[in-house]
Amino acid sequence: MTNTTAVLICSEPPMPGAVPFLFNPDKITMSREVAYRSHGSSSQNGNKNGETGTSFQRAEALKINVSDVVFSGSQTKELCDQLLNWMSPGSGALGQVAGAAALAKGGSLVKAGVIDAGAVNRLPVVRFIYGPPMQGFCYNVVLLSVSISYTRFSQAGVPIRARATISMKEQPSLLGTIPTNPTSGGLPGRRSYTVTEGEDLVNLAMTQYGSASHWRRLADANAIDDPLRMRPGTTVYLPSPHELD
Repeated sequence: MTNTTAVLICSEPPMPGAVPFLFNPDKITMSREVAYRSHGSSSQNGNKNGETGTSFQRAEALKINVSDVVFSGSQTKELCDQLLNWMSPGSGALGQVAGAAALAKGGSLVKAGVIDAGAVNRLPVVRFIYGPPMQGFCYNVVLLSVSISYTRFSQAGVPIRARATISMKEQPSLLGTIPTNPTSGGLPGRRSYTVTEGEDLVNLAMTQYGSASHWRRLADANAIDDPLRMRPGTTVYLPSPHELD
């Protein structure tokens, strides 16, 4: 089902809710940075003579920026407050009550070291949806910054129109591993994979790409020296197939 209206949805307590956009965004900016290692030959005095290649090490999370999001009507302030509250875990009466309950329930687990003490204060994951799956946008994100300008008020002083700029950071998820449809104009993204017991880069290359010969590219992409010794639970990055050609 196509989502014709852009929306931000959070289903996590203590701050579930939805913020639909009045108008679909005219501009969405996406950026990503990578960590890399350059290879080059060196002369006797230690100076590099020239670069011979660059190896991928890891990709940082995708950053998404949406400009000029318009809100209008009697719910303007409520929707803007929802955006701001998602950036402040435990804010508001509902958040404080739910946060206190979570701390009380998880207190014994925190003391036992089962869960992180800061888990209850983590930023809630919000889903950004606009357009159909594969061809549109569907990302799990956290909000990094929100800038709101209230531009119109009622006679009683109630905000009835606002514009917002929202910056988001993608969070790892199953949806985030789905590559972009090439017909949409985007490049397929790298996927992450968690290694299980008995797996190594050789059989991973076979199961993921159909050829064990690609293990060297997997090793370079993850800066792994020994492809046959990998601990279960290790997360590796899987280059898209076109990068292996």
